[in-house]
Amino acid sequence: MEPSPWQNGTVNAPALNLGVVDAGVIAVFVFAILGLGFSAKLRDNSILQYLAAGRSLSMPAFVATLVSTWYGGILAVGDSVKAFGIGGLLLFGVPYYIFAVVYALFFAERVRQVDQISIPERLGQRWGKSAGLVAAGLIFMLAVPAAHVLMLGTMLHLFTGWSLQPAIVVATIGGTLFLYKGGLLAAVRAGLLAFVMMYLGFFVIAGWCVTHYSASAVISHLTETQKKWDGGVGWLGFLSFFIAASWTIVDPGFHQRVSSARSPSIGKKGLYVCVGFWLLFDILSITTGLFAISILNPSLSGLEFFPLLGNQILPPGLKAIFFCGLTGTILSAMVGYTLVSGATFGREFLGRLSPGMPDERIKFWTRVGFGASCVLAIGIAFNVKNVVLDLWYAYSGTVVGALLLPVTAVYVSRFRLKAPASWATASMLGAFITSFAWLLYCKRTQNDNYEVSYKEHTFMLGTVIPGLVVSAIVLGLGEVAGRRASKT
Repeated sequence: MEPSPWQNGTVNAPALNLGVVDAGVIAVFVFAILGLGFSAKLRDNSILQYLAAGRSLSMPAFVATLVSTWYGGILAVGDSVKAFGIGGLLLFGVPYYIFAVVYALFFAERVRQVDQISIPERLGQRWGKSAGLVAAGLIFMLAVPAAHVLMLGTMLHLFTGWSLQPAIVVATIGGTLFLYKGGLLAAVRAGLLAFVMMYLGFFVIAGWCVTHYSASAVISHLTETQKKWDGGVGWLGFLSFFIAASWTIVDPGFHQRVSSARSPSIGKKGLYVCVGFWLLFDILSITTGLFAISILNPSLSGLEFFPLLGNQILPPGLKAIFFCGLTGTILSAMVGYTLVSGATFGREFLGRLSPGMPDERIKFWTRVGFGASCVLAIGIAFNVKNVVLDLWYAYSGTVVGALLLPVTAVYVSRFRLKAPASWATASMLGAFITSFAWLLYCKRTQNDNYEVSYKEHTFMLGTVIPGLVVSAIVLGLGEVAGRRASKT
């Protein structure tokens, strides 16, 4: 996919036409969501209150913040619909629902019951300091909000006409400031408003498309690939995307929300509610994306699909509601993952290197971590061509394949391993190095879809599977070594 011309700053005029009503509504929304964040009042100064809201999230708060954070990459849905058409639901929807249900059945209660509130902390408790540090490094990489930084910057660019790179920097700084004061509670309060607006906005635009445009015209504009159930990737490609959805199991934002629920039952039952909301939102957003293909110039980058569609077809007022839904959802996710990455840097990495560090120092280094995460996210965003393939499918997959089996082993009792700590640490490092080497090789050979050929069939392998294979081999050997040692 060709990069957007906006990535080199060639467009200087605002791309969105906002009247007085639209500008007023958006301004009120921005002040409201920032006000909710800045007005968050923590019950105490403990690190548990700052990072996990005292593990007291109610069902509505849990559902709203997890739904809006997990689906914060909304602009990239345009990319996925443009590339895979109706197959986007099966490639980027159904597998994630299934793994969310798996998480609810086998992980959620245990995640909330244990004292450890993060994945690195849990792995460190089971396999020692080295395993915890390696996991912290991997989780930091996974949590860096590069996709959301790019999308929020894109929205600011469209609103103002600024070049994309300055817009990314300003949006990132402005959107994360309230985290420094309120931590997770601030993110949750902002997420509540984002949750309401994301659904209201997409009900507005999907309803407008369905009532004002022909469904038959939409079908006629789709390519044969876009009409296929699998988006043209084939069964093996679909399997690769399905396995990539196991990201759900190791996602640090997902884990943080479940760990912060008021009770284990809220974490478990809330996930079922979330799946229902995600299905509804996928139907709304993919329907909107399909209409965008027929209404807009198909050569546009997918990140601009939704904003430019709303700008072209919605009347004043409704246009602002839709833009608020887009912006709020992205902001909520960016804030959520910035919080996780900062906490990983301050508490799980530096805190683990300095046992006994007081809460105030951990909070200080967590806030430093916010800045470090944002700087790294901005750097990545400046060089991304395709959020779906480059970030979600490839970059994130290198971490998912390394963490999936160790995380499963420490939370699901039937998969408990006797592998020594050194083997667990080696499995994470070996899996990550293998997957990242495959990613670099594909980039050097211009294999942008991470494809391999097998018996005259070419399919997308991705980066999760290579790492997962290495992880399984190393942990399997470690299990054999552990069982032998236990018999001697």
